[in-house]
Amino acid sequence: MKKEWIDMKTRSILTFVVMLILFFSIAPFQNFVIDLLNKNSEVIQRFVGNNFVEKLKNWDFYILSQWFGKNFGQIIPIIGIILSFPLFSREFENETISFLLVRKSRKNIFCNKFIVSFIVLSIEIFVLSYIPYIYSIITNKTLSFETTTKFFIHSFIGAFFWYSISFMFSVIFNDQVKPLLTSFAILGISTTLGFLRPISFLNTYKYILGYKIFKESTIDFTYSTSLILIGTILLSFSYYLFENKEV
Repeated sequence: MKKEWIDMKTRSILTFVVMLILFFSIAPFQNFVIDLLNKNSEVIQRFVGNNFVEKLKNWDFYILSQWFGKNFGQIIPIIGIILSFPLFSREFENETISFLLVRKSRKNIFCNKFIVSFIVLSIEIFVLSYIPYIYSIITNKTLSFETTTKFFIHSFIGAFFWYSISFMFSVIFNDQVKPLLTSFAILGISTTLGFLRPISFLNTYKYILGYKIFKESTIDFTYSTSLILIGTILLSFSYYLFENKEV
């Protein structure tokens, strides 16, 4: 597992640092954002309604909407893709897979790569999801732990889904560019098609950004279960492909 951690250390640390910088470019500036929106109140009211600026004065709505419903939420699929796209494709591209197979079984290689990358993904999503709650405690602001947890669940499942897609393409392709581009292409196409009402379920962003949590204060259990099921199937299929792939 040491090799797997070394291979993804740079990506995981860089991703985490960038997200921390993004968070601290948002959290401390609630009053600045409100003042800026008030100066452009006519334009803002035309697009988001009269009550939006008033809602932003509440810390919980401000941080949840700006972090989960916007900045962090929009990057969650990208985090899942970035942490998984080179896991196997790098080994095939660099022709190091043969060396690994001499030392370990395919099952061992697959499990090591999955376990390390999944643990890193879980830690990053967990910390980045609860950092608004930790920040709120430090700055004596009020933020519901229960609501934060609901957003964490949506964030984690959404990240897992896109992680599993990119993971599968990492097994299929023999270079690092194709799994990355294919994953982003599917993300873009599914998001665009999701704007069509009959197939709106294709747009995972509506789920990841917590639309139902904002609207009904509840987790979307049906969509959550669907993404977990599909992700698990994709990972199982990835294992089958890797076991039978010629080297």
